[in-house]
Amino acid sequence: MVLFFQWLLMASVQAAATISPGPAFVLAVRNAMAYDRRTGLFTAIGLGLGVGAHVLVVLGGLAVLLQHYTFVFDFIRYAGAAYLIYIGVKGLRARRKLTEAASEAVAEEFDSRRSEINAGKALSMGFLTNLLNPKAVVFFTAVFTQFIGPETPVSIMVLYGMTSFVIEIAWFSAVAIVLTNRRIKARFMGVVHWIERSCGGLMVALGLKLAFSR
Repeated sequence: MVLFFQWLLMASVQAAATISPGPAFVLAVRNAMAYDRRTGLFTAIGLGLGVGAHVLVVLGGLAVLLQHYTFVFDFIRYAGAAYLIYIGVKGLRARRKLTEAASEAVAEEFDSRRSEINAGKALSMGFLTNLLNPKAVVFFTAVFTQFIGPETPVSIMVLYGMTSFVIEIAWFSAVAIVLTNRRIKARFMGVVHWIERSCGGLMVALGLKLAFSR
């Protein structure tokens, strides 16, 4: 019973962190609104894989290495900032592609834009966005040290890691499914380019914040 409540508390902390706005959320919204449900779902999977990579780093003890060799942390930080800014600039350059009759042609728009980004690219965007965020290592180190000790079985560590992985994919998959609902998307189709630009601006801001943070 104690183990269950510990797991529930850890899952709640992870869920709160996942839901809070950040680079992952901005990317998920951008890809879901700018493209289609398939792209949004693969982005969610990529974000989950990025979290999985950080979990492996922390549970494998490499987080301690990053804390001792700050140049590694700084390299990841600057690489992550550059990637966020790159994605953000692409979003800022988005142009209006639809007419005022867009709401009547949502299905056709889904198909026409699908070819602009394949599943692999969507997955890699999600993966790199989370992977190149060194603060995730700090977060998971802080969280897991509260629930994992030297006596913790490997099976429990795996459970905690899988929980983080599943929560990330589940939340951003839900975001993709909701935002690509035909009725919802039809209402926003005429301003999708503005949504892309807004998300792009946020990505650039987050990238700059990451680059200059300590």
